[in-house]
Amino acid sequence: MKSHTRFLFTKLVLLTALSLAAGLTASCQKDSVVSDNAGKNTAAVSSTPSDSASASQTTANAQASPTPVGPVGQSTPSSPFDLQPGEKKEMRGNMPVMVGPAKPALTPAPDPFPPRPEPAVVMENGKIKQQWQAPAEALSLTSPVKDNPEAAKLGKDYYMQKCADCHGQSGKGNGWMSAMTKRDGKPLFPTNLASKVVQANSDGELFWKITNGKSPMPAHRIRFDDQQRWLIVAYLRTLKP
Repeated sequence: MKSHTRFLFTKLVLLTALSLAAGLTASCQKDSVVSDNAGKNTAAVSSTPSDSASASQTTANAQASPTPVGPVGQSTPSSPFDLQPGEKKEMRGNMPVMVGPAKPALTPAPDPFPPRPEPAVVMENGKIKQQWQAPAEALSLTSPVKDNPEAAKLGKDYYMQKCADCHGQSGKGNGWMSAMTKRDGKPLFPTNLASKVVQANSDGELFWKITNGKSPMPAHRIRFDDQQRWLIVAYLRTLKP
């Protein structure tokens, strides 16, 4: 009987010891996990101010050193209104304009529309009647570039700058803007400059019309000086129907 009681007592002690050991192990593991998580949280919290300080410093540096504009050594970009080589600024009435050598044509592509119809030829007092008549004093104007063999070539360069957009590269009223020209809200195709009616004008009359314009055609005395307008007249004389 004593032997049996001693065996039971020994077994109980062993089971209690094993239970205590298991509980101690689980507690240690839990403490380890809590400790690790706390360390990670502490690291995350401690790194936040550093990251914020770094971002603030980067922003401050960006504001202190703005990205340079334009070519190296140039603090501001060049303006499209800056004078180009060979140009000069002049006042035409109250408007400043840049005057310089002729530039290449702005509309080198073929004209997008077929030639516009020529105005009907109507004779009056032995002359072709003009739909737009210049004043009598325009007849007395004489071209100062008439004997210049390069006049028509130079005039073509100026014509291509402004006139070709409406009148077309060959003057046939079919430039890319010709479908948009209007007068009093109604479509108005630009005149075919190669027509017999237009070519019946004297040089002085053509010069006067280019100078003064008639809506929707602008007055080109603003855009071109006197000689440039005479050069355009010389080019108009080369246009053929």
